[in-house]
Amino acid sequence: MNNTQQSSSNSNTYFRLLCYLIPYWRRALIVLFLSVISAYIAVLPIQILGIVVDEIKIADKFIKNTETGHQNREIDSDSITDEHISPIPLSKPLLTASDYVHEHWFGDYDSTVFMLIFLGASFLVMHTFGSGITMTHGYITTELGQRLVYDLRNQLYGHIQQFPLNYFENNKTGDIMSRLMNDVNALEQAIVGPVITFITDMFKFAWIIYFCMKLDWQLTSIVLFVCPFISLCTYNFGKRIRKIFRSLREKTGDLNSLIQDNLSGIRVIASFAKEPEELERFKDKNYENYFLHVRILRLLHTMRPIVDLITEVGAVVVICFGGYKVFQGQLSAGTFVIFFPYLQMMYGPITGLTRFYSQVQRAIASTERVFEVLDTPADLKDAPDAVDLPKVHGTVEFRNIHFMYDKGPEVLSDINIKALPGQMIAFVGSSGSGKTTLTNLIPRFYDPNKGDIIIDGNNIKDVKLRSLRKQMAIVLQETFLFNDTLKVNIAYARPDASDEEIEEAARAANAHEFIVELTNGYDSLIGERGVKLSGGQKQRIAIARAILANPRILILDEATSSVDTETEQLIQNAIYRLVKNRTTFVIAHRLSTILHADLIVVLENGRIVETGHHQELLNNRGLYKKLFEMQFNAQEMQKPVTEEIGPEEPVSVIAEEQFVELDEPTPQQKWP
Repeated sequence: MNNTQQSSSNSNTYFRLLCYLIPYWRRALIVLFLSVISAYIAVLPIQILGIVVDEIKIADKFIKNTETGHQNREIDSDSITDEHISPIPLSKPLLTASDYVHEHWFGDYDSTVFMLIFLGASFLVMHTFGSGITMTHGYITTELGQRLVYDLRNQLYGHIQQFPLNYFENNKTGDIMSRLMNDVNALEQAIVGPVITFITDMFKFAWIIYFCMKLDWQLTSIVLFVCPFISLCTYNFGKRIRKIFRSLREKTGDLNSLIQDNLSGIRVIASFAKEPEELERFKDKNYENYFLHVRILRLLHTMRPIVDLITEVGAVVVICFGGYKVFQGQLSAGTFVIFFPYLQMMYGPITGLTRFYSQVQRAIASTERVFEVLDTPADLKDAPDAVDLPKVHGTVEFRNIHFMYDKGPEVLSDINIKALPGQMIAFVGSSGSGKTTLTNLIPRFYDPNKGDIIIDGNNIKDVKLRSLRKQMAIVLQETFLFNDTLKVNIAYARPDASDEEIEEAARAANAHEFIVELTNGYDSLIGERGVKLSGGQKQRIAIARAILANPRILILDEATSSVDTETEQLIQNAIYRLVKNRTTFVIAHRLSTILHADLIVVLENGRIVETGHHQELLNNRGLYKKLFEMQFNAQEMQKPVTEEIGPEEPVSVIAEEQFVELDEPTPQQKWP
């Protein structure tokens, strides 16, 4: 990308960022108006200083001439005043006001003393008024800036939630968090604070130029000669800084990802005694951040002295040329006195431009990272004409499903399955056969590349995602619990559930007994990802959560392979209470879950190679029998599944006998 294209890209990015101000244009106009007033008030008090100097000089000359006049001639005070008409813009209105007030209310006081008091009071009033405007300006600006950050972060988070799962599989969580937090925060440093400061400085610069041109246009023109050099210096340094800021944001995301991985996997790190190696990895990532920060600070510390040196050239011009004009009588002492501070104020906005430019470059680097996420299409959006899915009975049909990840090899091929209400469909196959992928298509975590999934006659692509997912529940092998209380985790799908309903769900999941033994019972905090609970306890809480959600469609990644026999039996009993009257899809790990499934689907390389009941598949002597012999032993096969379900009763029979509509479910209907 050439410089012109890069500049155009920066302008477009920054303009797009400023568009977030549109909903708050009234506040922005108020801030702009206050910026104009604040800038004008800020440049006025210095003129009072010049007026005082000129008036003191006039008074001193008048006194000297009066003393001389006593010996030589009469003094015409009017002629002295006429010779020293001040070019300072505020001189005439302030002195006129001082004379008027003195004449009408304070005639007994010395006019010169009163004038000085009046000018001093005017100086204080202007500063007080300016401080009040600055304070109001700051309040509105701060609120506006935080509102923009709030809106942008909400938009970004909402957009991220619409991404398919492969986005999170292909991007580091720490980097996504860095964009959502660090990069969005950095935008405030460019979209409000610096922008408003820059606008105020530009107005101040304009007022100073206006007044300086009125005071002495020749001196002002010479001083302005150095401004292009300051701008050129700022631009060149800014280009280099922006590139480094972009790299810094990326490295910060990498560091956040490493920290998150290490903190989440701290037990694994400790169990393998890998702390030294992980520390070295952290040091490497941390050094990359350190090195880029040093480069940025070195550039900033190089740029500022160079800019300051250029501005001092202007100061030398004022001292030399301005001082010469004072000696020649072409410039009053008061004008010279205020011209020098005006020079510093004139260069202030220009040097402030260096700070503003570096902040903008930093913000643009962050903005590009934020907009990269916002510009990533959310593949699983609701269709424009999508409708709410009505309450379902649970008929689920896979029609000619084909699926692949990101244009890779096909993971699922020609899948055709139909599940009736209340049936249990079990998926069996070796690792990588497509079991999990197939179940992920039901709640539309992914969309098939070809084919359709139909629920009660409704194509799931034609219904709203929220209404689809509200009617199903998922119990994963790796249970995720939130860092909150047990009550909140169980009631996650139904936060309005009563304590009695939460407890009843926990009882049905065989979780109530261990919960009440905890110090705070259902109000116990369980730590991040439920770290304070055992694997079996977490699994039972997940089952209780699904029971309380009361779904008609259940996806079950059965997880009892890593628990003891007693805990396994508790979980299995809870599972069989959960699956009754629900269309259930089970990713099979243990025979005790799928032994009496209505349909067992055997997958290999993404294709269905066998379907049937357990005994039927054993008799076929195909892949299922091979997997069965590898994974299960005869003792486990002969173990009774539960007391409620006999060895000869398929799940669907019980489901048909106890099937009820769930429009207004009673607790007995929810949990057998």
